[in-house]
Amino acid sequence: MTALAAVIYDEGEPVDTLFAQVRAALEARGQRVGGVTQTPCAETVYAVHIDSGRTFDLMQNLGPCASGCRLDSGALAEVAGLLAQSLARKPDLLLISRFGRAEAEGRGFIAEIGAAAAMGQPTLVGVSRKRAADWRAYAGEFACELPCDADAVLAWRENLI
Repeated sequence: MTALAAVIYDEGEPVDTLFAQVRAALEARGQRVGGVTQTPCAETVYAVHIDSGRTFDLMQNLGPCASGCRLDSGALAEVAGLLAQSLARKPDLLLISRFGRAEAEGRGFIAEIGAAAAMGQPTLVGVSRKRAADWRAYAGEFACELPCDADAVLAWRENLI
């Protein structure tokens, strides 16, 4: 069992709820959980830094006629810096809300995911099924894949001890 795991989820599956359930269960056992979760809303996506409670709007308002990428690279970089701080604290589990397009292109949280893997830090990453091939190309044999199921995730974490 590897310390790096991806929850592969289909569109509409409640991966953010899963992360909240796993966090609550581990914290109830006295374990420390750090990292970044995500709270999608109707018109934007918020990243929440677990350690500080700070919330970041990850989407830019480009106006009604814009068709470009709305991801706010500045906000993403700031959250990545906080994620690096979370990793330095060596929590019992590091949560990373998503491996998305930015990570597939070598940006976003990719450095923090790589650092966590190199350290053997127990890390759980959300990966949509449409990004699963990108994830596999990146992580290869150094990560396992889990279903979007709290019991499966908690069993994986317990088996690392």
